[in-house]
Amino acid sequence: MSIGGAVARVIALYASGFLWNVCMGALQVLVPLYGLSLGYSIVTISSLVSLPVLIELVVRFGGSAFSDRFGERRTLRGCFLMMGLAGATLLAADRYLLIAIAQSLAFCSRSTFWISIQSLVSQLPGAHHGKKLGRLSAWNYAGGFAGLTLGGVILGLMGFAQAFTAIIALSAACLLLTFLFPHTEPKPHGRKLVHVAGGIGRFLAQRHIWLVVSVSFAASLPSVMSQSMYPLYLAFAGYRDQWIGALSALRTVGPILIGFALAGLITMPRRTQIYALGMAGMGLSLIVTGSMQNAAAIGVAIVVTGCAGSFMDLLYQVEATEFSHAGDRTMAMAVSGLGWIICPLVIPMMMGWLAETYGFQVSFAAAGLLFISFAAAGGFLHRRLEPRTAAVPGAADEASL
Repeated sequence: MSIGGAVARVIALYASGFLWNVCMGALQVLVPLYGLSLGYSIVTISSLVSLPVLIELVVRFGGSAFSDRFGERRTLRGCFLMMGLAGATLLAADRYLLIAIAQSLAFCSRSTFWISIQSLVSQLPGAHHGKKLGRLSAWNYAGGFAGLTLGGVILGLMGFAQAFTAIIALSAACLLLTFLFPHTEPKPHGRKLVHVAGGIGRFLAQRHIWLVVSVSFAASLPSVMSQSMYPLYLAFAGYRDQWIGALSALRTVGPILIGFALAGLITMPRRTQIYALGMAGMGLSLIVTGSMQNAAAIGVAIVVTGCAGSFMDLLYQVEATEFSHAGDRTMAMAVSGLGWIICPLVIPMMMGWLAETYGFQVSFAAAGLLFISFAAAGGFLHRRLEPRTAAVPGAADEASL
């Protein structure tokens, strides 16, 4: 294949990630505001983020086994189809159950998207995993920025129906792009799906994987906040739909720059320092967000949260890559990324209940203190949970900077 053809295939891969994240970013603003338009309470809207995660947990492991058996390209086709179905369901949704079904489809799409596309990119030519995954992260966050911003703008100008229709159209475009994806190392032949799925237990039995899970828990927070507490907090503070989308989108500004310019800093030897700084930055920015109503102050705090989450997102991907082989890479991503399941299951319900009972300031402060406690315990957790040889695979990355 010519160099131009290979580049075009990589561009198609990144473009699909960009467009899918436009859809996901738009949904993160649209669903909470749609719930408000139907008169739902904060806790009810928060449950639309938390409860569908239970289905996502099953799909995440099933999708990772399917991907390691049959390939990431086929799995991503199913992911894009589910996103289109989520948009179609929302077009007809006039009650809680239908919105919950749409959210379940979108969350299942998300669970298969991240593990499959990260696994696919990690197998592209190039030695430095942080840089490859960083470029993917930048394009993904750029799509999220566009989706969060345009979701609020389209809603403000044209309404919910047009916004949901746009999600269906973009999902169809993603599906077409999969036919241009680059080819990677074939999956091992002769393996049954049930045997591939058995790798879940092997990864879960490794103590250091649970440390990586805490990293992905933090990595998922900015996304979780954008589809739950940020829109609700800003709506109750009196901001209009387009401003809610624009302010929520600021969480993606830092990650775009980090993905392109600073991803090379994410290496195994630096993981302890990145862990502490990421957790602390996230906790402090949450506390500041809940104590302010000024748009500029909230915007800065949201940017900081996004930056911290981006470093943690790249860190967990690099760690999962280092602790796996190409044949079980998607399964490693799925297990290491369990935090992307746990966080949306716990944080929205916890913060929603606190906000409704004690107010948004207490809600944001409690969540911030949780992440600060993770930062304080970071050194102890790494000493107790990490294998002695964990630093070896990353040494080459450090030397290549």
